[in-house]
Amino acid sequence: MTRLNASLISILLIISSLYFPSYSLLLDDLSVGHVAIFSIVRCSLDGDPNAPPISNGTVILTCGGLTDNLYETVTNPGGYFLIFLNFLQTLLFTPSVCDIRLTLPTGNCTISSPNGTLSFGLTLVSVAVTNTTNIAYYAVSALTSSL
Repeated sequence: MTRLNASLISILLIISSLYFPSYSLLLDDLSVGHVAIFSIVRCSLDGDPNAPPISNGTVILTCGGLTDNLYETVTNPGGYFLIFLNFLQTLLFTPSVCDIRLTLPTGNCTISSPNGTLSFGLTLVSVAVTNTTNIAYYAVSALTSSL
């Protein structure tokens, strides 16, 4: 009976240690629980703010080593998108190896790419410190490649 109790206590200790994650995204020693990525995508390779927005473009967040996309969304009619990662997705997010891929919709932009996809890097904009969790805000940076 004592051996059974010891086994149960060991299992409970292991489960409870997994309940509070020991890993998280760290930015300057600040633990981040959520990540938000936002931008307005325009039909311009040089960042022209007067270029028309790209609406209905598929935006995909990919991170090196993952076989699946971390997040996928679509731009609205104004070309805006917002990606908000939950805690588990944030654990898989490493800014230096993640990028945004935009699949261009047919017909509303004159940018051409071999397979219709553009790749962009990410830039940290700010970190919101709250009582419950810290949120890192990223924006899309310059075009890194056309895939």
